[in-house]
Amino acid sequence: MIQPSERSTLTEALQPPSGYRFDAGVATTYSLSLGALLGLPAHIALLADKDNSAEEDPLRLVEGLRRASRRLAVFCERGRMEAPPAGNALAVLAEGMVHEVCAPHGGAFHPKLWALRYVASDGAAEPAPVVRLLVLTRNLTWDRCWDVSLRLDGVPQKARQPDNKPLADFLRWLPQNVQGTPPDQERQDMIVSLAKDIERAAWELPEGFTRLAFHVLGTGKRSQPWVPFESDGKTQDVLIVSPFVRAAALQSLRAGCAGDFRLVSRADELDALPDSAGLNDDEAYVLKPDSVLSEGDEAGQGDALHGLHAKLAVFQRGQRVHVAVGSANYTNAVVQRGSNVEVVAELSGTVNRIPAPRQWLDEHLQPLLDAYTPGQGEDAAVAERRQLQDQLDGMRRQIAAAAWTLRCDAHPDSGWKLSLSCSDFMLDGASVQAWPLAVPSERARALHAGHVDLGTFSSHEVSSLVGFQVALVDARAKALDVAPLRFALEVSLVGAPQDRGDALMAQLLGSRAAFLRYLGLLLDDPTVTGGGNHVQPLGRSRNGKDGYGLSASFPLFEQMLRIYAREPERLEAIDRMVKRLHGKSFDGQPCLPDEFLALWSVVGNAIGKEAA
Repeated sequence: MIQPSERSTLTEALQPPSGYRFDAGVATTYSLSLGALLGLPAHIALLADKDNSAEEDPLRLVEGLRRASRRLAVFCERGRMEAPPAGNALAVLAEGMVHEVCAPHGGAFHPKLWALRYVASDGAAEPAPVVRLLVLTRNLTWDRCWDVSLRLDGVPQKARQPDNKPLADFLRWLPQNVQGTPPDQERQDMIVSLAKDIERAAWELPEGFTRLAFHVLGTGKRSQPWVPFESDGKTQDVLIVSPFVRAAALQSLRAGCAGDFRLVSRADELDALPDSAGLNDDEAYVLKPDSVLSEGDEAGQGDALHGLHAKLAVFQRGQRVHVAVGSANYTNAVVQRGSNVEVVAELSGTVNRIPAPRQWLDEHLQPLLDAYTPGQGEDAAVAERRQLQDQLDGMRRQIAAAAWTLRCDAHPDSGWKLSLSCSDFMLDGASVQAWPLAVPSERARALHAGHVDLGTFSSHEVSSLVGFQVALVDARAKALDVAPLRFALEVSLVGAPQDRGDALMAQLLGSRAAFLRYLGLLLDDPTVTGGGNHVQPLGRSRNGKDGYGLSASFPLFEQMLRIYAREPERLEAIDRMVKRLHGKSFDGQPCLPDEFLALWSVVGNAIGKEAA
């Protein structure tokens, strides 16, 4: 049962169970914010908590990505990756982890799902791995709306569970339908392995529910319209929660309902419905304008949306109540055409254990809702603005469908010269600008005949992720204040410098203090200490200059020995950092403290002998 007073955050839902660590994960989303995504591996790796936010700490972000990103694959709709005006300096770290997909039947790639596997922290075969499934109604962005989530934990069994097959097949489908560069072999093997465990999982269902089914829409050879219940006269009462609705879809839903029909949606969507939708005066509800939104800890960036984003269908058939939750809105793209790719989980239980649809509305959702009062219809200016925005969105799809190439040429004095091109690309009635996503959009340059010289950049600013801005060249668009669209695409990258990752790390670790903080993250064991950072400023160094050192409470040598015995790959990461920064000075001091180098010479030699 939904309890609006109970809130959860995605970061909490992703963290491993006690005694476990993250091992594999696949996420799908329609729209994607890199800023929201890049902070999550730090939470998955237990490097962030209420006192140590990852989103504002580049070193925690980098270490979280190092620990978790090789075992994570994220899939989003092509052209729906956000391009923040400030850019994202860590864009190069998202390469290989983020993949864009187009729906095969012309709709939207719209699922919102996390499939995860955790293994015992000590590496032992027992206890068995744990798999987790998050079926969401929200995208992986900073938006803060009313959403619904379903969390399922389970343990893989020896035998396949037939009800899980649609979900496992969907995971296997994803890497085969990427637009552009597919996941590397390591990630593809990870996805296959995770799909196998998901297919064999026995889920722990929420209290009162006894059955679970998964509906994966839009991935078959043919499009298939879908409604959550059959039109056989056996569905008594229905509650639909959907922020986006269309008249024909509502008519199909109403036709299958023999009893009460209730709808919760957005006022602007309901205002735009024609009379043919057939809604009665007492059947539609909207969120109260003063409803308190999420009180979670996830910080937002830019313009955050507010209002309803949850998608839910509750319906009674005989003595069973069904609850369908997932990504699907009840629009024509789903109900009439079946062109969207969606994932929906359907739970059910007996009516004496699960409240009927009317109870869900009256006893739990009602405090958030007002009865819908029809407006005067869509204002002419609003309708025209919507039409122009749809025109812009069509241009976004044209840009996303084009085959872009980003070429890199070494510049002898100042870095790398970048040029972006697409043969035979023309877009009438609009201006298009582009820039590398690692830098602010202030450095964007206009495309002409599908080509633009973007300028010269440092190697760590070179990324296959490119930001685009498209604006209508139209007097009415200007008069109606139709804002340009900003988005990012993965493009084909040719001639890229080989040291981009190293250059980014050197940039981030460009001070003695930053190195010591990063060393603390590499050596700290979050399963023991809770992810605390033992690197502290010590005031004055032994030579009398202000500096940083290791806290006396941080047993550096003992920690290195323990990690060398259990997780030597973590010391290899330190070894790479030492080789990059050895001999470099910052603010008149060596980046690497002498006492650390003396200790590391012993550990580093041991690592080298073991590798040999």
